[in-house]
Amino acid sequence: MDYKEIDRWVLRAQKGDGEAMAFLERMFRPLMLASADKARPENYSFEDCLQDARLFFLEGIRCYDGTRGSGFAAYIKTYLYRSLQNKRRKCWRRLVRDISGDGASREEDEGTLFDTLPDLSADIMGNYTHREELAALSEALGELTPEELALLRAVYGQGQTIRGASQSLGVGYSTVQYRHRRLLDILRKRLTGVPSKKELVKKRT
Repeated sequence: MDYKEIDRWVLRAQKGDGEAMAFLERMFRPLMLASADKARPENYSFEDCLQDARLFFLEGIRCYDGTRGSGFAAYIKTYLYRSLQNKRRKCWRRLVRDISGDGASREEDEGTLFDTLPDLSADIMGNYTHREELAALSEALGELTPEELALLRAVYGQGQTIRGASQSLGVGYSTVQYRHRRLLDILRKRLTGVPSKKELVKKRT
């Protein structure tokens, strides 16, 4: 199938043709699988990342403009990669902000910290590409309980608020708050060497 025929299927899908949409999903599923596997952050399930890839694929169909010269097949490959990488950067930025305490005063119901992140094209992952830092991160994640890892995925992988994570995980809000503070303390200590507030209080006493 040549690119012109693919573009005709895309045009049908943009007009609401469910058969065309399903056909394109089947045709480009290998690309979605490969993109999800490549962009998956550590401790973020492949199934969740694949779901993200599918949503970005459908979004890409809606946004595609065939008059710009690029065929859909080439366009969607780049669109998927950039969209998944941007989401990965958002996850890391939010985690970095929370570890540093920059988001501590933000009201819970104002939404996630994703809303305030500038310039998603910036390569903020560069701060975490050093082998020593990745080793420290891996060691820190190893100290988290399964429940804390689930919370980490919900908040920093799926962009949920603490209250939203409480509802989706079926855990009390105060319990989720405690787990969130604990996992941030562990990550902060491992990645920055800064002791937790609890440890600072112990030292003072």
